[in-house]
Amino acid sequence: MMEWALILGFIAAGIRTASPLLLASLGETVVQRGGILNLGIEGAMLMGAFSGFMGAYLTGNLWVGLLTSIIAGVLTVLIFGFLVIRINLDQVVSGLAINLLAMGLCLYFFRIAFSQGAFPYLGDLIGPYAIPGLSQIPVLGEVLFNQTVFVYIGLIAVPLIYFLIFKTSFGLRLRSIGEDPVVASYLGINVSRIRYLSLIIEGALVGMAGGLLTISMFNVFDSRIVAARGFVAVSIVILGRWNPWGALGGSLLFGFTEALSLWIGTFLVGPAAPSVSLLLRMLPYVVTILALLVGGRKVRGPAALGSPFSKE
Repeated sequence: MMEWALILGFIAAGIRTASPLLLASLGETVVQRGGILNLGIEGAMLMGAFSGFMGAYLTGNLWVGLLTSIIAGVLTVLIFGFLVIRINLDQVVSGLAINLLAMGLCLYFFRIAFSQGAFPYLGDLIGPYAIPGLSQIPVLGEVLFNQTVFVYIGLIAVPLIYFLIFKTSFGLRLRSIGEDPVVASYLGINVSRIRYLSLIIEGALVGMAGGLLTISMFNVFDSRIVAARGFVAVSIVILGRWNPWGALGGSLLFGFTEALSLWIGTFLVGPAAPSVSLLLRMLPYVVTILALLVGGRKVRGPAALGSPFSKE
């Protein structure tokens, strides 16, 4: 009975750990379908994490923190959009610049808000919420319906994003731009407007993904808290073949691998071997690279992905 409870707890933890990656990869799927490669997703997540922490810390309300994390994510991504859509700068360079800018801003304002060496933390976190009735279903209820609000949002967002991309006129225009923005523009599609809208969607999801790290998973902010999850989310988009359902599968792969590494480090290795525990933390990233090597070969993304576009 105890072993069964551990298994259920492990599965639930894997899904919960996958939630920030799922939200971020869904947002990145949308913008990449429109031909934009946003490597600044790491910085947008960091801004979401910082803003979510500060909003919750200063107001004492975790839901205010969620709102500020979404706003920060949208603003950060729109700065990137201005660089690559309005000014037409290189997307890769602009994304990396956004990451550096976000790191510098977060460190600067954190030092202004708190004295050197201070380690503030939140008194509470957004924890799991059991859905009445559904959470009582054997096995499935404990795993799926006793989760945080971020897990529910991510799981609901998967079919919604799929419907948006593949079943709506907006999605058709978005995919057309991703294949050939010049032809799409000649056909009367406002390329810039569609791309900005897709970036707003991404910003909300990515900001939320960053915010949940500080207001739901951890109760502190650290400049290393994102831990390359943004770059992993970009890899998940490729692994999932630019499909929201594929993003769900890739996110769960990383989430379960991370939960497994924590489980092994806690129950099998223990604190007696800290070096082994540190090596185990690399396991999710190694598995992601291997999955890309196996499943990411010969995949074809949007033809105009990363290519600059100018109407003139």
